Amino acid sequence: MEHVDRGLILEEQGDLEGARAAFLAAAASADSEAAVMGLFSLGQLCEAEGDVDGAVDAYRRAIACVHPSHSSAAAFNLGLLLLELGDPDAARDAYQTAIDSGDAENAARAAFTLGGLLRDQGDLDGARAAFQRTIDSNDPVGAPVAAMELAQLLQQQGDIEGARRAFRFAAGSGDEEFSHYATARLKALDR
Repeated sequence: MEHVDRGLILEEQGDLEGARAAFLAAAASADSEAAVMGLFSLGQLCEAEGDVDGAVDAYRRAIACVHPSHSSAAAFNLGLLLLELGDPDAARDAYQTAIDSGDAENAARAAFTLGGLLRDQGDLDGARAAFQRTIDSNDPVGAPVAAMELAQLLQQQGDIEGARRAFRFAAGSGDEEFSHYATARLKALDR
């Protein structure tokens, strides 16, 4: 882990080449956790520097390490990057990898992001399922947002009862912003 820590310090100090070397040393180590963290950090560094190929490679290598949290975070980041590069099919696969990882936080984030992608592609059934998966995760940040997205999607499709259920979930989430907005949307549905 010392290589990862050193890399993060060097990156913070602006020594990007030193950071890259430290992350590569971590990636080559026999310590599997240090290796996946080094690859993930390398992916982030490459992405920040505009080295897209390096970032994609590092994230894919981190995913291949099959670490519960770091590999799923790499899959999520890879999905975002691939979508930005105009490859929604590969992004969808990366998000699914994060979802399947079993890491609650990254799976919820990936499911929510996948829901938006599928909605934008016209796969409304897939979008509903992805948003519902985020809601079912009870992720304190993602679940209320996904409930709002799902409610709006269901309302557009004419499923008013389904929209009400989703708005009620968001209203009861404890998130003040979503609670207020969802309550207002529920009242509007009842008019």
